[in-house]
Amino acid sequence: MVAITERNAVSTADLHRLVRLQKEHQAWSLLRSDNAAVVLALLGSHFDHGTRRVPAPDLFGLLDADLQILRDEGFDLPRTGQAYCADWVRAGYLLRRASSDTREETLEPTESTFAALTFVSGLTSATSSVTESRLTTLAGQLQALARDSDPRSETRLAALRAERDELDRQIAAVESGEFSVLDGTRAAERSREILALAGEIPGDFARVRAELEGLNRELRARILDDDGERGDTLGEVFRGVDLIGSSDAGRSFTGFYDMIIDPERSSQIDEWIDTVLQRPFAQLLDLEQRRRFRSLLSEMEESGSEVHATMTSLSRSLRHFVQSRHYEEHRRLQRLLRTTQQHALQVSELRKPYDQLDLELVRIGMSIDSVAALQLHNPADDLVAEPVVSNTTGEVDLDDLRRIVRESEIDMDELAANVAATMRARGSATIGEVLCDHPATQGLASAVGLLVLASEHGHRVDGTESIEWTSPRGGTRVATVRRYLFDPTDPTFPEAGVS
Repeated sequence: MVAITERNAVSTADLHRLVRLQKEHQAWSLLRSDNAAVVLALLGSHFDHGTRRVPAPDLFGLLDADLQILRDEGFDLPRTGQAYCADWVRAGYLLRRASSDTREETLEPTESTFAALTFVSGLTSATSSVTESRLTTLAGQLQALARDSDPRSETRLAALRAERDELDRQIAAVESGEFSVLDGTRAAERSREILALAGEIPGDFARVRAELEGLNRELRARILDDDGERGDTLGEVFRGVDLIGSSDAGRSFTGFYDMIIDPERSSQIDEWIDTVLQRPFAQLLDLEQRRRFRSLLSEMEESGSEVHATMTSLSRSLRHFVQSRHYEEHRRLQRLLRTTQQHALQVSELRKPYDQLDLELVRIGMSIDSVAALQLHNPADDLVAEPVVSNTTGEVDLDDLRRIVRESEIDMDELAANVAATMRARGSATIGEVLCDHPATQGLASAVGLLVLASEHGHRVDGTESIEWTSPRGGTRVATVRRYLFDPTDPTFPEAGVS
């Protein structure tokens, strides 16, 4: 009964752990998303080997081309590559970083994305003798672990002597020509097993980098929470202790990195790769697998250098954060925020969030956007692509030009001259009198023009008057308008003096 209870307790704990992972882990979230196949296919094609960083504008362009191909195949992907990348950054599938070499941002998969890619790759990989190759790897690792972790000298000597005897036996067999050569199929399978192990390294690098960055945030938070100058974390940094480099993740990566950059070891690995690729069984590997073998060491060196640069940068930044006393300003800001939160908690008992307050907050007008969202102005966009056509100059008939203008504009100069002529002849002038002496050459437009002149350069008198004009079709039109007298002293009618 006790055993059953313990078994149920362990199963319940495992279930709670898996439920939490299902809700929080980005790899699980990625695999459950509607476009999981599209996301993994696109990211897997551009981040296939190593923790390479791709400049954000370059990745946007590559994805736009891929998305257009997928749309042509019938997939519903209406957004741009930049929009999808923004979603993937928010979801935790991509990591945005500032490049130290250029001003462009870079994008790279997160540890969770590598985990999802590895899982899907494992579903589709076909291996015939994977049991033997993996068992050989496991046996070798177990033998080395048992030997190197043994504290007793007599048993370690016995194990080493047994290995020496086995080596002597193999040497004698080779000298006598009685040794077996691994056949091509099994050798190719072991090669694929090596590539499978190497394929897990990018995820390991991403995980180490995430652990280092998380440790950096944790150490900074610990420094801010330490009271006074005697905080353990603060004191260690002041004494020059590299807390990031001496962490578990830092020591583990440093051991790997030292091995990679060791000239003797790296040249040895290069020789082994060349030897393997020259063997006949290498032809059983496809072109992509041979390419991965060829670039295996360089990709590990490049990815390791990036992680090492990240670790070094975080260590220097943490030391500068402490030695420059910037942490004191952060502490002050943290105290202000906590005090504000405490006051807000007290005020919440008296005022509700939706209450109107007699306060005016001055907010900055600057919007904060990602650097990748900025678009540079290209002066070439304003250039005229079409050739400039030169037209020969010709002569213009002023009468025709005046006729064209009169078709769309009221000839106010003509109307002002008509008003002046009527005032000279009659001593005064109304709109009707002007039209009586000078018929409307523009029809209704002439009548409207006279009304405008009268309202601006005349004065209103009692009564109305009838005016008439001829329409373009030859009909007579009559209208009744208010009576105006034009002002003979107005400078608009300079020749309006009575004759």
